[in-house]
Amino acid sequence: MQRLYLCLTEQHDLVLVALAVVICTLGSYTTLVLLVFARQGSRRQRLTWRAVTAVATGTAIWATHFVAMLAFDAGAPVSYDSGLTVLSLAVAILTAGAAFLLLEADSRAMRLAVGLLVGAGASAMHYTGMSGFTAAGAVIWNWGAVAASVAASMPLAALALAIGLRPGSIASRLAGTLLLALAVCVLHFTGMSGVTVLAGPDAAEPDGLGAGTMAALVGLGTMAVLVISGAAAAVSLRERRREAEEGARRRTLADATVEGLMVCDRGQVVMSNRSLEELTGRDAAWFAGRPVQEILPDLVPDPEIAVQETPLIDARGNEIPVEVVCRPIALGKRPHLVLAVRDLRERRKAEERIRFLAHHDPLTGLPNRVGFSHLLTQMLAQRDRGGRRFAVLALDLDRFKLVNDSLGHAVGDALLVKVAARLKACVCESDIIARLGGDEFAVVQTELRKPDDARTLAQRLVEILGRPFVVNGQILNIGASIGIALYPEDSAEIAALMRNADLALYRAKAEGRGTYHFFEAEMDTRMQQRRSLEVELRTALALRQFHLLYQPLIKAADGAVCGFEALIRWRHAERGLISPADFIPLAEETGLILPIGEWVLREACREVASWNNNVSIAVNISPVQFRSVGLVEMVQNACAAAGLDPHRLELEITEGVLLNDSEAALQTLRELRALGVRISMDDFGTGYSSLSYLRSFPFDKLKIDRSFAADITANEQSAEIIRSIISLGRSLGMTTTVEGVETQEQLAYLRAQGCDQVQGYVVGRPLLPQQARAMLATPEVAA
Repeated sequence: MQRLYLCLTEQHDLVLVALAVVICTLGSYTTLVLLVFARQGSRRQRLTWRAVTAVATGTAIWATHFVAMLAFDAGAPVSYDSGLTVLSLAVAILTAGAAFLLLEADSRAMRLAVGLLVGAGASAMHYTGMSGFTAAGAVIWNWGAVAASVAASMPLAALALAIGLRPGSIASRLAGTLLLALAVCVLHFTGMSGVTVLAGPDAAEPDGLGAGTMAALVGLGTMAVLVISGAAAAVSLRERRREAEEGARRRTLADATVEGLMVCDRGQVVMSNRSLEELTGRDAAWFAGRPVQEILPDLVPDPEIAVQETPLIDARGNEIPVEVVCRPIALGKRPHLVLAVRDLRERRKAEERIRFLAHHDPLTGLPNRVGFSHLLTQMLAQRDRGGRRFAVLALDLDRFKLVNDSLGHAVGDALLVKVAARLKACVCESDIIARLGGDEFAVVQTELRKPDDARTLAQRLVEILGRPFVVNGQILNIGASIGIALYPEDSAEIAALMRNADLALYRAKAEGRGTYHFFEAEMDTRMQQRRSLEVELRTALALRQFHLLYQPLIKAADGAVCGFEALIRWRHAERGLISPADFIPLAEETGLILPIGEWVLREACREVASWNNNVSIAVNISPVQFRSVGLVEMVQNACAAAGLDPHRLELEITEGVLLNDSEAALQTLRELRALGVRISMDDFGTGYSSLSYLRSFPFDKLKIDRSFAADITANEQSAEIIRSIISLGRSLGMTTTVEGVETQEQLAYLRAQGCDQVQGYVVGRPLLPQQARAMLATPEVAA
């Protein structure tokens, strides 16, 4: 240490030493600032900045070394080898560059390793440069001092980068700068303390770069260091300005956020946004430095608990329900906590509204099916303990669909609200009223002493709902049908009670509507039979239980067969033959009429196409089937698959298909007619608007309902109706067919009136396919 002290104080110009220290310090600070900046951007940008940093670092170390060498008084003329001098600069730059490449994977251990490499590079530069140092005399080295210089500087350089490159700390950057400058200075001056120059007898300056040249080179190096240092300072200043702008931008973004935001440090608020200030009724100055617990007293400030619901205390001391999301964030020197505060008041209102709507009808405010079942369950539990009785009344409004379809849903909704008000006025306060959906309502009569109490209530409800309603200035008459089930007589289970009330309602509607009916045990039996029939109907097609019979249509004039009507039959394996009157309505209700009707059409076309005759085949199309999508395509495909000329196919429809959306129905009829298919109006004379339909669409045939043929020989009115229809058909160019002709007298009368075709048992019963083919071989069937 004494030798080092004497070397520094007696063999060096302290002014130049001070200059060397300044250069070294500026270079060290430049190195750390640029290395921090080189962590940003793309990989190419990072590599570029690391290369710039390597040049700055190597030049600073090199300039420090040679300024200090100029300050060294060897006691004899000295010179420097130009090649080794330049090589020493290259060594400093290249070793620094190689070391900085390792910083791509940043960690404390990696920073220590990079620091060691920088220290080793500085040592290599120093002694490469010193190997080009010559003097007019002998240069003697103290290798212990050389080793000590390397051993001391390398750990200092490692520690300098480990500390100086820690993220987000200006103090760490300054400490790293001083340590790195110290490492370079210790390396140089400890190494120089081991150099002794013994001047020779001739003090002539040796060959090489002289002091003046070295001064010029060092000056250039120093200028480069100063320029790079200035650039580094500018970068640092720009980064600080960017951080300030970023802070302002964060504040702006925070203020633009709908949620309230707080940034907290060690349990205290350091920043709040405008949304939080508006939520609490406080300003930003109040929040600064305020403990978080004062604002959110029940909050657990733990980022592991992602979402918490807790009360927030506002300026008036009121509690506001909020949801708080905690997230850690790195700001400045320490990690901070960001709290996002969401006001839950609107959500709570919405949740309450959702809970209400889950159990209530939004139109009338009455309990819906779910809420009704829940209330009934609660009441049933109470009644089980008390053993008391009650009645369930299922209500269905009569003629409501007509109101809805003709006057619109707005009128229908207003009517439902008035119905609910009348129901509330009719029942006791303890009774339960619910709207189950559509025009279905239910009432639970809770105070039931005897069945007649339910009868009295049902009579009152029928009478009250039968009175006219005034809606939007219009007088509406609807009425209601009611089914009644009693607890516990009819059932002790909710689902069974409701089902039994519905069965009783079904009976009331079947008896003419506008009335009520109590549940009876046989209703359930009949319903079970109906459901069983429905299940079996679904499998009848797959089991091939359906078959077709063909009833002939005869020309009234000469008795010749002109066509057949396809009639479906169901032969059940256990029940035997089931009448179409029993299963066709069920098929229409369940939608099974669609696959069944398609099968009938395809089977009839296939069978008739195989007959060696041009007779027509008539197939009935139900209203449900007619309104289905793809009817025209299905008819076209059936004819094509069978190879049947569409002109031989006759589709029979009833007026029911034209009642709703008649324009769409007429369009479908026109498309069928375009295929070549003939259209027949079945059961003509039983509807109320037949003549208007004949004006809208020119049917090919009118089939007069069998009810008129039954008594034409005994009832003059029926005979006159048939005469009028036959005359109407003739004037419109339509074929007329009378169904249900069963006697010779009826046949003779129809011939006399000029009827075109007849159909009935007197001219031919429904036949199997082979019987129908045999009948075609007979030239005349009816006399």
